[in-house]
Amino acid sequence: MAGVLRTLLLLAAACCGQAWAQAPAPELRLLAAELPPYTYQVPSASVSEQPGPGRGVLHALVLELARRVGHSGRIEYLPWFRAQEIARQGPRVGIVALTRSPEREPHYRWMVELLTDDLVLVGSPGVDVGALDRVKDRPVGVLEFSGAEALVRSLGFSQVSPQREEWMNAKRMKDRRIDAWVAPRAMVVHAVREVRGNLDVLQFGQVIRPSRLYLATSPDFPEDEAARWQAAWAAMQADGTAARIMRQQMQAEVNPVEDQKRRIREEPFN
Repeated sequence: MAGVLRTLLLLAAACCGQAWAQAPAPELRLLAAELPPYTYQVPSASVSEQPGPGRGVLHALVLELARRVGHSGRIEYLPWFRAQEIARQGPRVGIVALTRSPEREPHYRWMVELLTDDLVLVGSPGVDVGALDRVKDRPVGVLEFSGAEALVRSLGFSQVSPQREEWMNAKRMKDRRIDAWVAPRAMVVHAVREVRGNLDVLQFGQVIRPSRLYLATSPDFPEDEAARWQAAWAAMQADGTAARIMRQQMQAEVNPVEDQKRRIREEPFN
């Protein structure tokens, strides 16, 4: 009898182990932040305690990409520094609109390159932006925890002014509180329009480097699963879907946000 019981217990354990082994892995957790025109919410968290749905060219691209691999398409919006921190640690975390740069290279799996923009140096009227060293000792705006911030700090800039969202840099530029700004071109244009700034008076200077924007993941994300996302992206490029989404999204109208509507009005950084 004891032998029969032992056999039954072993069979039960084996069945449970097989069921556990066959349990599907949880889907990739997708994170994003307020990085218009790439990823953003309308209204954003700076305007409403209940932010609206996600938008943006990379948000739309990743939604279609997720659909093709059988993912729910759920994208969580978090502060940018927190999204990066979680994506580095994992497990099974993806992050949208992350610029590939030397200091970030070892911390992520660079799964799909979605878009390339120009990282540019922009100056206030009359400011010489012919080269980065011309503004090395002037107040320079950057997005906090961005590749742009890492770059200017590595070059020894003495008056770096990081802000949590790019509209804050646009506002500081409009108010002449910074002399220069380092950011991807599309983000500069969107942010200036968002604060009703004047693009015509800004000095667009040196293109510093390409800003290669990725859907990246935590290092633990399996290679075979990453290959499915990469194959789906290749199909989106081949059938014209990626190009169509980019055209539609990059032509989207920018709705200005008045200062009095902001829940966050004062920049908490230098």
